[in-house]
Amino acid sequence: MLLALDTSTAKGSLALMQDDRVLAELALDAPGAYLQHLLPGVESLLAAAGRRLEEVTAMAVSQGPGNFTGLRLGLATAQGLAWALGCPLTAVSTLEILAAQIPCQPDPIAVLVDAKRQEVYLGLFRRRESEVEVLAAVERLPVTQLPRRLPGSAVLTGPALEVEELLLREILPPGLSWAPSELRYPQAATLARLGRLRLQRGLTIVPHLLQPAYLRPAL
Repeated sequence: MLLALDTSTAKGSLALMQDDRVLAELALDAPGAYLQHLLPGVESLLAAAGRRLEEVTAMAVSQGPGNFTGLRLGLATAQGLAWALGCPLTAVSTLEILAAQIPCQPDPIAVLVDAKRQEVYLGLFRRRESEVEVLAAVERLPVTQLPRRLPGSAVLTGPALEVEELLLREILPPGLSWAPSELRYPQAATLARLGRLRLQRGLTIVPHLLQPAYLRPAL
């Protein structure tokens, strides 16, 4: 049974997966209060599924980039639980989670996460069935440089579509597609599915070696 934690953006979530079935999900729409609500949220999630913490046999966590405080709390919680339970731990890129939420299609997927100061983290991916193919290394850049970095046709997704919507509408060409709002934030159920694939491939990490993918100094 896998427990997935995502606190990388303003809308966090938790999910519990048994084999390939999601047993329960819980939204954490309180980025300024993850410290108070994360562990009680885990308890509520387990209670909703009728499970106990001792039954968790694997952990998956969103690694970033994203909200600095949220990432630190999410990763620290995942590390502590993995140590306490003696279970394997894996981490998944926040951008990969967002790309995996877009249906399979031929167009590339451009994931945009707010990096503050009118900058974004940009990741380019392609969906192929259950796999997410990385097309280019993640980079941090000013929003105004996006028109030169994006493919001619692409599906845009990620929290930055809402944070920088007015500017993006102004500078981006009209041929690009925008993902619906419900897909623009990472979902722990998607993280759980990707984490399960990574665990099946032996892609685990020793808890104390886990580091957030900040991609910029703390502000």
